[in-house]
Amino acid sequence: MKRQALRRGPGQRQRGQVLVIFTIAAVAIIAMVGLVIDGGWTFVQRRDQQNVADSAAMAAGYAYVNSNYSAATAVAAAKNNAAANGYQDGVNNVAVDVSISSSTINVTVSKPHQNYFAGIVGFSSWNVSATAQTKAGVPNQAIGAMPLIFNQKVLQSPYGYGSSYERSYDEPGSGTEDVPQTATAFNWSVFCTSNGSDCNASSDQVDSLIDGHNSNPQTVTTAMVIGPLNAGAHTTLFSDMAAYVGQDCFPVAIVDDSGTFQYLASFCLTGSLGGDTKEVRGYFEGPIEGDSFDIVPGVPGGTTVYGGVYVVRLTN
Repeated sequence: MKRQALRRGPGQRQRGQVLVIFTIAAVAIIAMVGLVIDGGWTFVQRRDQQNVADSAAMAAGYAYVNSNYSAATAVAAAKNNAAANGYQDGVNNVAVDVSISSSTINVTVSKPHQNYFAGIVGFSSWNVSATAQTKAGVPNQAIGAMPLIFNQKVLQSPYGYGSSYERSYDEPGSGTEDVPQTATAFNWSVFCTSNGSDCNASSDQVDSLIDGHNSNPQTVTTAMVIGPLNAGAHTTLFSDMAAYVGQDCFPVAIVDDSGTFQYLASFCLTGSLGGDTKEVRGYFEGPIEGDSFDIVPGVPGGTTVYGGVYVVRLTN
């Protein structure tokens, strides 16, 4: 008996097509759900890792400056801090990488995110990482510096930082000595590169720096040569400075007895008199923070402590 070929009717073919379309749609729906749910949890994990990276980078910065710039101590501090916050290097595929270049410290915290729905379509995990950067050291560059120099004795015992140490500072006495020699003396200055030649300031140069403090702020580094202003009346300079009394504190240069730039400090001006008694009055603010100060690699003062204030700043 001859068998007849089995034929599918139109209804059967349509049911088969619907099944294929449904399967494809289901995969697409699962993929979209996976993207939304797993993607959302990945974002939460990355936010957590960023907080951990920030904290570890700050811990590394403080350890770096407090250990006289020991890279090994900074690396250990970063990893210990990350572990204390739930991300131990080498455990559960966690990686805490720390790199140090001069005064800049980078910390990267990585950990795979275990997917749930997205794993069905071939994405079992996504690698998640977060990076933070700090600068740590003594600031060696300042923007908006005022043309004032002080001897480093102004911050040596029994003096220090804070409004409780407010006092008056006088110009150096007449004669050839124009570098402040005491804890109660100051002088006007320009910041220049002498290239081996004398670098003396003039009243007009100093006056332009004071007048242009807000509109054309001066940027100085501890690698510059200090040019003190020779003794004289300079009454106009005191009058110009009086306009800044009570405003934000500003960077100034701290020098040694020979006039060599040692470090930067933040000075808060509370008075400026240019009459028979010529003096500026104020106090030094610490620690040095804010956008006015920066740490530039390769510039003297950035990796050696002369008496300046350490700064640890999260920059990224």
